[in-house]
Amino acid sequence: MLPFLGEAKIIETAHAADALAYIDKDTWFLVDLDNTMFEGKQALGHANWFYDELDRRMKSGMNRDEAIRDFYPQWVKTQKMCPVKLLEEDFVSNLISLQNQGITVMGLTHRQPLIADSTVRQVNSLGFDFLKTAPSQDSFTVAAANPTLYLQGILFVSDFNKKGDVFMPFLSMIGKTPKKVVFIDDKKKNVEELEQMLSKYSIDYVGVYYTAIDYASPVYVRELAEYQYRFLDKIMSNEAASLLMQHGLE
Repeated sequence: MLPFLGEAKIIETAHAADALAYIDKDTWFLVDLDNTMFEGKQALGHANWFYDELDRRMKSGMNRDEAIRDFYPQWVKTQKMCPVKLLEEDFVSNLISLQNQGITVMGLTHRQPLIADSTVRQVNSLGFDFLKTAPSQDSFTVAAANPTLYLQGILFVSDFNKKGDVFMPFLSMIGKTPKKVVFIDDKKKNVEELEQMLSKYSIDYVGVYYTAIDYASPVYVRELAEYQYRFLDKIMSNEAASLLMQHGLE
């Protein structure tokens, strides 16, 4: 891929369907997972629990990498058990419609390879399979500063790598270059970083800064997550945890 400036733009929306207008037959649609495609069904295991726990550790003196490494064993445990739900009911049906048109659709997440199997299970529980029109049907790692994995149509970039820094070597490994990329993510920073990378090449880009999580009914409550963690062998709903807490069950 020779450097050649491609066209790029970023839009902000709380409705994933708004991205469809930018997708044509030459587009690859890259989809973030946490707080984009789905969110946790309960406080424990929700992405906002992850962010809150990192914040608590950093306030105690850890840097971000130390906080992630300290907390990740708990995150791994919960993702093996915690169910997820769609942020928007038509998110998966829109993805399936794109697949039926032959559009390349793949997952692009900062999740680490340690929870790849759990993540695939969560995605499948929503009635979706990225592999159907993924750019590669194989499974492999991509060389990066920290471990990565491409599995079942999802590129697990890891918390410690930038998405653009892994996506470009991924393209080289599979020997394919999209004419256009549309990328949807709830973190504006991720959308902007991928724009900066792809703008160096002849790849048109539309970044979709997706804000639906900001308008969704809150699922994460710290007290509920802490209580639910005590019953990790059986994930309970927020409603059940609230009821037991109100009655003083320890």
